[in-house]
Amino acid sequence: MRTVFKKAAMLCGIAITLNLFVFGCSNDSSNNDDNTPSSPSVNNSSSSETGSGVSFESFAPRSILVENMTNKRLVAFKNSVTPNNLISGIPEFATNHGLKKEGLFTSTNEFVLVLVTEEEYINNKSNLPAAAIFAEIYAFYNHEADNNNVFKISSKAGGNGRIILQNPTFWNIEIRKDGPTGEVLGYIAPYIQNTALRLEIPDDYDLFPVFKKYVPSEKEIYDIVPKYNEGHELLVGKPYMQSFALGEAPQTWNFNELASQLNITLTSGGFYIRIQNDAGTAIRFARGTEELPTSTGVKGIQQTYTNLYSIKIARNPDGTYPDKQVASGYFIGTTQLMLPLPEREYKIDYIYSVRVTGANAANLVIGEIEESDSPIDLGAKLGL
Repeated sequence: MRTVFKKAAMLCGIAITLNLFVFGCSNDSSNNDDNTPSSPSVNNSSSSETGSGVSFESFAPRSILVENMTNKRLVAFKNSVTPNNLISGIPEFATNHGLKKEGLFTSTNEFVLVLVTEEEYINNKSNLPAAAIFAEIYAFYNHEADNNNVFKISSKAGGNGRIILQNPTFWNIEIRKDGPTGEVLGYIAPYIQNTALRLEIPDDYDLFPVFKKYVPSEKEIYDIVPKYNEGHELLVGKPYMQSFALGEAPQTWNFNELASQLNITLTSGGFYIRIQNDAGTAIRFARGTEELPTSTGVKGIQQTYTNLYSIKIARNPDGTYPDKQVASGYFIGTTQLMLPLPEREYKIDYIYSVRVTGANAANLVIGEIEESDSPIDLGAKLGL
């Protein structure tokens, strides 16, 4: 009998040691300041530890990539907070984190990435629509590509400040900080009258609305910036903006002025390069050593395919957009040999087409760059 007890005690000691080893070696996701996509974030903590039942692993293959710049564990949904729309979880400070693909992502489409904290999810598991929304972000899934675009969750998101967004238009409106190419803070879908943009307070915010429009026939997501075309002479040519000194009291931002189109014109904030690949090999497009994707996350250009690339340009020191800009440092080719595009002047909102030929990578030929006859009709893209 004494021997049995000794064996039991030894087994218990081994079990306790194993438990201490397992719980003492959890892999915590840490912040990575490098914004270039690299290896996916890893978080090995099981859902049973928190009781959420949500997987926080980084999936491959993935639906989309996200970067969480907050210290909150977030649960992601597609379009609305319901059990059927649950995607997967995002660890705090996760970078290049792949969300789950199976189930909700079967075709190319734009959608609202709705985020709630894991704590809110657990507290409202039996009634998910009652969970407080942490943030909403415009996102896009491409069923024909690797989805290399990274959708970032701002460190300013989810704060105690509230701006109630009211969108009477049929446009997707993304909210960006400090400029049309600035940090994305939130998003409001068409015809939504009361969406709360939750931000850190107290703080001052210069917010810029940017229209998002996916055109399936072109496989392009257009970023369209409203700008002033009349009024005070110091505002003409600058992007439309709203300033907030945000405190505890909620404030309201109604996009009626944009809906009425008074004093507003539209710009893409840059120009477009369209590359037609008639060569005998796949090719790529780069700025310096950085390979550039299309707006829908496509990088390489397959044989017989054509890709369209949006190139944003710097605004003037006074905040207005220049009519044209000289640009260089762009290359077309393969990983073994990249051929430079000549330095030239590009007009804002114009498309510049170039055709690449050659039997193989050793004899690629880049044709002349051809300028479109007129700028893109951005109003038509928005259905105006």
